Amino acid sequence: MTPLTLTMQAFGPFAGRETIDFTALGRSPLFLINGPTGAGKSSILDAICFALYGQTTGNERDAVQMRCDQADASLLTEVSLTFRLRDAMYRVRRVPLQERPKASGEGTTTQTAEAQLWRLTPEGEEDECLVARKVTDATAELQALIGLDANQFRQVMVLPQGKFRELLLAGSKEREVIFSQLFQTQVFQRIEERLRTQANQIERAVSDHRQHINGILAGGGA
Repeated sequence: MTPLTLTMQAFGPFAGRETIDFTALGRSPLFLINGPTGAGKSSILDAICFALYGQTTGNERDAVQMRCDQADASLLTEVSLTFRLRDAMYRVRRVPLQERPKASGEGTTTQTAEAQLWRLTPEGEEDECLVARKVTDATAELQALIGLDANQFRQVMVLPQGKFRELLLAGSKEREVIFSQLFQTQVFQRIEERLRTQANQIERAVSDHRQHINGILAGGGA
């Protein structure tokens, strides 16, 4: 999964609308997010993880808590991520549960959480709407596309400060699942299961054949 553009509005420390163009980095596979404490480095990773799964990287803050306190009341908290996955491009937009001013009259109303997911054309235009509004549908669709759930994504794709240690200290079973997803080892598991099935069938056939021979010998008094 390669991020292309990330847009954050009233999210984390960003009171307005900020867009990060990752394509400006060229084809370099590695880059550094650097800045002083409180500049919003972790919030960029939070926004990517939130856009894909509706959760933050550390899962220590709820998505509802990611609204910027300094944002204008009329500005909706939302995150949009455009990314490339294999040979296709997608765009996901998420809006967390939040209070917003009423369209008419005084007071506020509750803005329910929503998510949209589109498949894009090679030119980056919205082509097919895969999910129109439902948050759980968007999460399930993205999890199927990426092949990682939120916990696995946090451990192998987005490693915020102090989180790499969690991957190193994960149990063997947990690491097995993570690396199986990461390196797509399912094909080898299917081969292993196929060979195991064939071996069991051969073993049963040999056993049946021996029993048949023993029956013939016993019937002939040998």
